[in-house]
Formats: sequence, structure tokens, C-alpha cells
Amino acid sequence: MQLELPEIRHLLGGVAHGFDQLAEFEGSICFLGTVLALRDINYAIVESKRRLQVSSKAMPHLILTNQLNEKGLRMPTQAKEIFEAQSKSVRELLSDNGLGLYLPPYQRPYGWGKDKVEKLLDDTLHGLKNLGKAPDSFTFLGTVITIHDVNHVTVKPIVKSEVPSKVLTVIDGQQRLSSLLILLVGLHNLIRQRAWKIFKGKTPDPNDSARTHLYSETSDILQMLGAAFYERKNFGTTPIYPRLIRAFDDQWARDEKLKKYESPIANLIYQYSLLVDGEPATSNPTDFRPTARQNAGDGEGDLIKRYNEIRMGLNKLSQRKSIEELEDLPPLATLATNIEFQRALFNHELDSELCAWLGELEDEPEAELMRLVMFAAYGLNRIALTVVQGKDEDYAFTIFESLNTTGEPLTAFETFLPRVVMAEKIQDYQDSDAHEYMKAVQGYLDRFAVGDKLQNATRDLLVTFALAETGEKLSKRLPDQRVYMRDTFERHKDSADDRSAYLRHLRDTAAFIGNAWEPANNSPRALPGLEATAMTDTVKLCLAFLNSLKHTIAIAPLVRFYSEAVHADEGEAREKRIAEFEKAIKAITAFTVFWRATRRGTGNIDSQYRAVMAGVDSLTGIGPLARQWAEPDAAKPDPIVDAEALKKELAARLSDPKGKGGIPNLASFLADASALPLYKISPPLARFLLLAAYHDTIEDPENPGLIIQGKTGVASCFTADGWEDETHLTIEHIAPQSATSGWDEEFYSDKEIVHKLGNLVLAPGAANASLSSRPWTEKKVLYAALGASTADDAKSILNSSGFTFAQTTEDLAAMSRYLPHLRALGQREDELNPTFMDQRADVLLRLAYTRLKGWLGLELSDSSSDPVIKVEDVEIDELDENEDAGGAVGTA
Repeated sequence: MQLELPEIRHLLGGVAHGFDQLAEFEGSICFLGTVLALRDINYAIVESKRRLQVSSKAMPHLILTNQLNEKGLRMPTQAKEIFEAQSKSVRELLSDNGLGLYLPPYQRPYGWGKDKVEKLLDDTLHGLKNLGKAPDSFTFLGTVITIHDVNHVTVKPIVKSEVPSKVLTVIDGQQRLSSLLILLVGLHNLIRQRAWKIFKGKTPDPNDSARTHLYSETSDILQMLGAAFYERKNFGTTPIYPRLIRAFDDQWARDEKLKKYESPIANLIYQYSLLVDGEPATSNPTDFRPTARQNAGDGEGDLIKRYNEIRMGLNKLSQRKSIEELEDLPPLATLATNIEFQRALFNHELDSELCAWLGELEDEPEAELMRLVMFAAYGLNRIALTVVQGKDEDYAFTIFESLNTTGEPLTAFETFLPRVVMAEKIQDYQDSDAHEYMKAVQGYLDRFAVGDKLQNATRDLLVTFALAETGEKLSKRLPDQRVYMRDTFERHKDSADDRSAYLRHLRDTAAFIGNAWEPANNSPRALPGLEATAMTDTVKLCLAFLNSLKHTIAIAPLVRFYSEAVHADEGEAREKRIAEFEKAIKAITAFTVFWRATRRGTGNIDSQYRAVMAGVDSLTGIGPLARQWAEPDAAKPDPIVDAEALKKELAARLSDPKGKGGIPNLASFLADASALPLYKISPPLARFLLLAAYHDTIEDPENPGLIIQGKTGVASCFTADGWEDETHLTIEHIAPQSATSGWDEEFYSDKEIVHKLGNLVLAPGAANASLSSRPWTEKKVLYAALGASTADDAKSILNSSGFTFAQTTEDLAAMSRYLPHLRALGQREDELNPTFMDQRADVLLRLAYTRLKGWLGLELSDSSSDPVIKVEDVEIDELDENEDAGGAVGTA
């Protein structure tokens, strides 16, 4: 099978990224997951070398070899040093002497639903049925990814001298392991009940061979089940060690005062194991029926529900009662007569007299017991998992993401949380500022369901945070995000104040995104921590426009000004910072409009903002807008959050004739913007320019069809309400998009002409049925009516025209509203042609420029003799995951 082009591109992107990492970390490996066809890998190598022009000496990090360095120096890291994988039965995995499975604190609470437990039971039953036909068959439950934590660095809290000798920290597979463990506990409990009913705690008469061997098989299976979910130490007041515990909630210890098993899974295992260990064989065993504790951790309710469902299911299976959608257990007669089946289940043949007896049993207690023993034997010996042991967390997560096809990987925020807890100390975390900051971030992320939505929200949050924090372009790849959060936080490990500032900045980023940029459930935009007056009409307008443009690269610089305002002292200092925030968002908006309006694509505008955030290649000598330098250097200018400095830097980047801005004068802006099909490039951008142009204008008495600047308040539309008012202000093409009668043929000599700004107008969307494809002689009547001062004026215009429209006069008059730009079009008597539309575009762009230039502090020369500089669009590398090559939006 040959890889498809998208798969090859994804592979090449991973390889290219791997080479970037290799330049920084010798141990970096590009993990490609499971085996691919050799020809596909070879093709990928050839393509990678051609595109990336890398040395062949670096290729062993993709296709790993055992060749020595030609100078005899230490070999590069090889795959076998990073991870090892073994297939193990449940018994081989869980009953390993001295084993302790450890759930890191970032692992999600137990969350399997009833459907997944039913599937686990059904897969087991199906495998058991198949085993009677094919003795080599197994039920494979996927991969468990772990770290062999030799130095116990992931174990918190810890009694070092009492930790199990082999700790495996579980990176992936905890839901399956927890479910398997409660299955084993459930089996152990029910087998004990059935065994008591038959044997009453006494050894059978040795002369009764069948019953004696049933007792022996039962005792063996109970011992194996118990060894799988707990281990009993040789001494101590609390020698019971659950096989699986969770960080922060639990602690292995043999001393009553030190042991701690508070997590749902560890508590369930411990309570049952304690019960079993404390009851003599001669007493009636207690039926274990756990209930959820008050104030128990998340997931306990689900865990106990699943345990009870498993218990009920096993009960029914043992009694040969059918369960809808589940297969039945094989008849005991199959077990009694099939020696290969016996060997596969128990690793030995069953006693012949026991087999003869089993063949006769139907509904007796002995039959129920043997069915449970058979099921347990299959669960222990024939359910298999692939256990992958990684060198450390970073490698383990990389392997997980490459192998994972069904599970939901942990987000970089979830894996970052325990680092914060450990830095603040477990006992102090709950009352710390860090807890409040992390709780606020979690509150934002809780909006999103686990899965793609949560992953994407977290990735976007951290991409923005990295740009705001250190000015770095952070990849959306989970391993890179985890490493970034770990490394940048570690810089502040010795300073509580610095840690707090870092986490506070993360909180501010989430607060801004979740309230100002993308409010929840259609809530109004807000700036948490600031007075309501900070959300001015202009701020609302700019936020709505930038958001509709999907211009997420703008969030990071806005976060910097927002954060400074939130943490400024109340009073004059905060008022000044709030004013700075508004200046900044206006500058960013104006820069974005001027830049994007003169380019077919994004023009790689993201790189301009990243340079400003990082303090790279400044044209005005300012330091980074980010909170810190990516690499601290005392010789460099300090980071700065200053609106005037930002305006000067952005204006310089836009107008620099030698740089990529290429707009040194007004003539260049007008020529570039008027020539582009702005509607096709970006409807939000075209609409924003039209609103800016129309604001407080009146009809031009000297040039019918055009508008000029009027008095303040005469026709306000460049407002937040104007932006939201798509009822009256929807983009409409004057000359229809498709050629039709009544229009100059020159409009359709080039498919882009009708999409230029000069052919666009904002009109009531409800009138589209009447406006659509009408000839100019009829459309201008509609424009005049829709822009009329009163409904009566509109009716008069419509009635006197003699035309019949798709909508009634009353309906059209009801849509009318004083809109000078529509009235102006209605006053033009001459035919419309592309030449007039070019003239109209020039007028509109001049008005928009005049409106916005002050926002950026831009003073372009407006001399008619200035040379026109043509902007050259920047091509974007197709492997750049953070750029939009289509030019529709700019992304962070």
C-alpha cells in the first residue's frame, strides 16, 4: 500500500520538525509509530533530503542504525535506548513481584461508561468462545505506555524506603488497567462467595477427587487473582499494597500513619484487599459492595457503578442467564472434553474425574463456580496487552501520540499541572495563588468536551501564551508544547514571585481569550478585572472585526496590554493602562487592515507580529512586547508594553519601502488595494473598510454616486452596533457577480472586477431578493429608496419609478434607513462602468485611510507625484502548520 499525498506531507512535516529538534537535542528522535512499508519510508527520506537538504549523517535519527561514529565517539541515541515493548498477559503484567503501577496527577479521573465495560466483557467472552476452536487465540486490549521510574521522580508523595521495587508510571492505558482491576476484584469476590456456598471453608474429602480438584482450581485462581490487584508485604502494620495508586492522593507505606489510599481505584482495591486479608478461611466471606464516599475524588461514582455492573454481569453469566448484546459462556461440557482448551486456560490438563463431573453439571452451585473460574482463568492468562516502557515522559508521550488511535491524549496543560503542584508543595498548593490561577485556566478549558475540541482549545491557548510570554512561535505538536511549558516554568523554580507572575500571565491569556476574544454561550465581550467602561465601543468593534477575520495572531500583543492594565494599581495608573490597551488594539487593527488590504494572501503578516513580540529586527529599536526574552540577555533592550512605541514600530514596518510592508505613500496604498478582489480575499476585511469609509458621510453634490465626509453624527455606522447590524449593512455586489443584461460587459471581462471594493456596497440583507441581478436602472431606484430619510420618502421613490420588484413597496419601505452611501448611488443618472467603480474605490479607500491613519499614527505622503510601489506577496512554506497559505485568515 502506497502512502497518500496528505500522509506523505504529514510525515515530511514530522521529519522536518525532528531535524529542527535534533539541532538542539542530540537525543531527539522522530518516532513514526507502527511499521510502514519500506518503500514509503525510503521515499520519505529521499523527499526529506531533497526538500530540507540535510546531511545523510543525520538520517540515522529517522531510520536508526547501529553504526559507530566514524571517529569512535559515543553513538547517537538509538530507538532501543528510548523504549521497549513486550506483549504480556494480564497476569504477567500485574502479578510481577514488587510491581507498583502509578498514575501521575495529570491523568484524568476514571471515566469509562457502561458501554465500554460491556465491550470488555464481550471481548472476553468472544475470546473465550474462540479459544475452544483455536487454542492459540488471545484477546488483545491494546497498548499500555509507561515509564520505568527507577529513581521514583514521578512518585509524589513518597516514603522512599517503602516504595515498590519496580514502579511503572502509566502514561496511557489507566482507564483499561483500572477496569481490568475492578473486573479481577469482582471475580475474586464472587468466586469467594460461591466457594463458601460449596465448601464452607473446609477442605473436601480427599477420596472425592472431583470436588478436591475443584477446590484446588478455585484456590489457585483466587491466589492468582489476589496477586494481580494487591501485594502483601512481609511486615508492617499495613502490609497491603494496592497494585495501582494515584499521585498526590495515595502513598505506599507499611506504616498506618504514613499509608494513604484516597483515590477511587486505590481505595477500592485497598478496602477489598484488607477485607480479604483479614477474614479467616473458616468464616463466611463478606460480599464486597462498595459505595461512593462523601467528598470522594472525581470518578469514584463511575468506578463503583462499573464495578456493580461487572458484578451483576458475572453473576448472570455464572447462572447461564443471557445478557443482551453479550455472548454466552462456553458450556462446561466444552471445557470438560477439550484438552487443548484446558491447557490454554490453566496451563495444565484438568483432572479426568473433575471433567466427567463437569460434563454432568447444569445449574448447581459447583457449575456456577466453575464458570467463574473459567472466566477468571481466561482473563488472567489470555487477555493480553502490549506494554511499552519509555525512557522518560517526553519520549513516552511521543510514542503515545504516534500509536494512539482511539484514546484521548492528555493536553499539555493537563501534564503541566502537576509541575505547578510540586513547585508549590502539595500541602501548600490548595491555598496558593498558583491554585487560583490554574483553576481559572481550567475553568476556561472546561467549556470544551474531551476530544478534539479540548485539544484544539488547549493548543491554541498555549500557542498564544508562548508568543505573549517569550515571543516564541510554539508548534501545535503536543510534545513541543509539553516541553515548552516545562522548560519555561523551570526557569522560575527558585522564585515564588517569578512562578506566580508566569502563572498569572497564563491565567490572563485564558481570561482574555475566553471573555474578550471568544465569549462563552453568546455572552457579551468583557475584560475581566477591568472596569466595564474599559470595553469601549471602539474596543468592541476592533475585537469583533479581528475575531471575524480569525486573526488570532493579534491575541498575544493584546494580552500583554490587557495584563498590564489588570495588574496596574487602581486609580490613575490603571486608567492610563486601560487607555494604552485601547490605543494598542486600534493600532493593531489599523496595521492589519492596511497590510491585508494590499495583498492577495496574508502577506505573512504573522511573522511581523512575531517579530514585534520577540523583539527581532525592530525598525525603531524597541525591545520585545513579550513578557520576557526567549533567551535572557542583559545587553538587549528590556521588554516594553507601550502603545506609542508599538504604533511607531508597526507604522515603520508598514511603510518601510525596503522591507516587506511596501506602503511608503498613499498612492501605493490606493493602487494596491483598489486593484484587488477584496470580497474574494476576505469579506470581513471588505466590510470593515466600507464601514470605515461610510461613517458620517453625505452624498457628494459635485459627483453623483459618490460620498464625501460630513459632520460628526450625521450617519454613524463605524461602531460595534454597525458591525453587528448585518440586517441593514450586508455586503452586496452592485454589478451582479454573474453577467446579466443591463450591465456593461466590461464588468465581466475579468472575473475579479466585480469583487473589487468599488463594486461593493452595504445594503439591507432582506432586500436581496429585489436587488439580485436587477439592471442598473432598477437597482439605483432601490438604492435610493433603501437609503431614504423616511419610509414615506422611500414609498414615493418606489411608486414614482414604475418598476415592480420581488417585494412589496411596504416591505421595502420598512427596510429603509437613512444611509447616505445608498442615496448617493441612487442619485447617479449615468450608466455604471468599471471606470466609475475605480473612481468610487479611490474615494472609499481615501475615506477609510483618513479614518484609520490616526490609529496607527500613520502619515503617508499624499502627493500625486509619488511613485507607486507594488506590494509583492510573500509565499508561505506549505509545511508551516501555523500559516494559512490560502490567505483567508492569519493564525497564531
